[in-house]
Amino acid sequence: MRRNSLPPVVLILIVATVYFAAAELGLSLASLHSNVTPVWPPTGIAIASLLIFGRRIWPGVFAGALAANLLTNIPVGSSIGIAIGNTLEALTACWLLERSMHWQKSFDSLGNVMRFVVYAAVLAPMVSASIGSLSVCLGHPQEWARFPWLWLTWWMGDGFGALIVAPMLLSWSLPGNVRSHDTPEIFSLFVVQLIVVLIVFGGWFPGPVKTYPLAYLVLPCLLWAALKFDQRVVTTAIVLMAGVAVWGARQGYGPFVRDNPNVSLLLLMSFVGTSSLMTVLVAAVTSERRQAEADKSRLGSELEHHRRRLQDLVAHVPGVVWEAWGKPDAASQRIDFVSNHVEKMLGYSVEEWLATPNFWLSIVHPDDKEHAAAEAAEIFASGKGGASRFRWMHKDGREIWVEAQSVVVCDETGPLGMRGVTMDITAAVKAEMERARLLELESHARQQAEEASRLKEEFLATVSHELRTPLNAVVGWSRLLRTGQLDKENVSHAIEVIERNAAAQRQIIEDLLDVSRIVSGRLRINTQPVDVLLVIHAAIESIRPAAEAKEIEIATHVKAPDMIVRADTERMQQVLWNLLANAVKFTPPGGVVDVYLERHDSLAEVRIEDSGPGIPADFLPRIFERFSQADGSNTRKHGGLGLGLAIVRHLIELHGGVVSASNREDGGAVLTVRLPAVTGVFDKVSAQLRKGAKEESL
Repeated sequence: MRRNSLPPVVLILIVATVYFAAAELGLSLASLHSNVTPVWPPTGIAIASLLIFGRRIWPGVFAGALAANLLTNIPVGSSIGIAIGNTLEALTACWLLERSMHWQKSFDSLGNVMRFVVYAAVLAPMVSASIGSLSVCLGHPQEWARFPWLWLTWWMGDGFGALIVAPMLLSWSLPGNVRSHDTPEIFSLFVVQLIVVLIVFGGWFPGPVKTYPLAYLVLPCLLWAALKFDQRVVTTAIVLMAGVAVWGARQGYGPFVRDNPNVSLLLLMSFVGTSSLMTVLVAAVTSERRQAEADKSRLGSELEHHRRRLQDLVAHVPGVVWEAWGKPDAASQRIDFVSNHVEKMLGYSVEEWLATPNFWLSIVHPDDKEHAAAEAAEIFASGKGGASRFRWMHKDGREIWVEAQSVVVCDETGPLGMRGVTMDITAAVKAEMERARLLELESHARQQAEEASRLKEEFLATVSHELRTPLNAVVGWSRLLRTGQLDKENVSHAIEVIERNAAAQRQIIEDLLDVSRIVSGRLRINTQPVDVLLVIHAAIESIRPAAEAKEIEIATHVKAPDMIVRADTERMQQVLWNLLANAVKFTPPGGVVDVYLERHDSLAEVRIEDSGPGIPADFLPRIFERFSQADGSNTRKHGGLGLGLAIVRHLIELHGGVVSASNREDGGAVLTVRLPAVTGVFDKVSAQLRKGAKEESL
């Protein structure tokens, strides 16, 4: 009969009976007080019962505890209080464990073991120890003097009872079978353990002295169980050791026997409980390792399955599947893989392809070689992939039109190689050529038929041509460049004007897009630990050409070189670039821009000061608003839409920081950014970031 099919009343009676029997066993070992014992297996029974059958069987715990305590020489009220405490103890442990999201009623993981220890063996026994000790002292006021000892003994007895008994009951309640080939070893384990435990704790040690400190001899057997078998065998071995050890201590045997029986049992249960915890933890770690190895094996099998499936797919692709590393137009390009279809399509063996660097380019038609190499290099440099069409020469001399579809393999340093498939499109190209020939014939016939109509419209076409106006100023420089009418100096000037206006237009568009994202709430950042000094240097390097053009010196003053913040690196660099660009723009030629990196309490501060005219006082409150500009001549001279500082403020606020603007007393603007610093890990994170930056630069 399955346990879930039993009526609740039957389950309650069974739990009450088992709890009562275990309680009688525990109380028979009491010496400090008739109701306080350091050996209390009912706690483990109660907690396991509630976890297995549900909290509905709590009356069984209460009934068993009440019956056991009514048979002692304490008042009925004290017995009821103790029973309530024992019941609340089990309910508390059950509630805490079930409330934990990751508790799975097993001890196969380190997390489950630690949750059970903390909730069921440490916290929950405090409830029973507190209520029970108070009930005893209220019933027998003379016991108040020993309240600390009563509470400690109660708490340790319940805690070790939960730690030793409950795991065994929970483990055996889960489905599972002992493997038949493990049975002889398990039997040998229990026999050897029983002999060792009897020698250490049961008085089997030869000679008159039975209390030698040999408790450590039981540890190898526990480790044997933990490393080889599942939790059922492990917890059974623990209970076996605990049972024999308690029996031996009652007979006066074992290394923990003292003049005070209560102290003897406390020392014994401390050793047994600690050994149990160590064993269960080792077993949990071993179980996790077995699971990890099983997952690794499963993933390896899946990987092999996918590899074979990929091989089958590649083998049936009607084209050449390939992989190559290095620049495609370089003589040193290495072809690592090419499918067997290449021999069928071109007559060359796979070995010839793999043995000769850049073999693909060597068999391209002479008229297409330069074009094919240039297209492949362009695709490689783009880092995205693309298509290319050219002619390969078959080994027998025939021309094979092919189309290569490829993707580029990249890492953080840039493109590394390419993968793709090259298809034979000779038939399609010939069909296109035939279609083009037919279209040409049709076009010629149509031209003859339309000749008369063309003659009628010739006059209108001539008038239209004569009325066509010259190009306007918008395309003037481009037309002058195309016609070659400019000398070398004016050509450079024209290109500079076009590039400058194109760059300015691009920046305006990017700013408008950022503002659009800000207004719609779609601007997102991806934060990570960032070395502020590295970002400052990167921003300075980006703006340095503009500063050098105006002979402006950019000076850095670093007082906190290891400052780390959580930020989006690209957005942080955009912020500093905007601030530096603003400072350089308004600093007169020959001026100085100072960049400060400091720490104020838990904030990282970046301050940029320029030697320009400063910010008008009436404009300071509006400097970070969108589309706002000062009315002075400098602003009109340098142009701009007034978006950069507004974007800076929004980005800094997204990072949890603040940005402010002020003026120096001796002239010049001061823009300050403050961000929360990452505390406690400056050196470690900074070293990792700079190491990563160095490797990336290499």
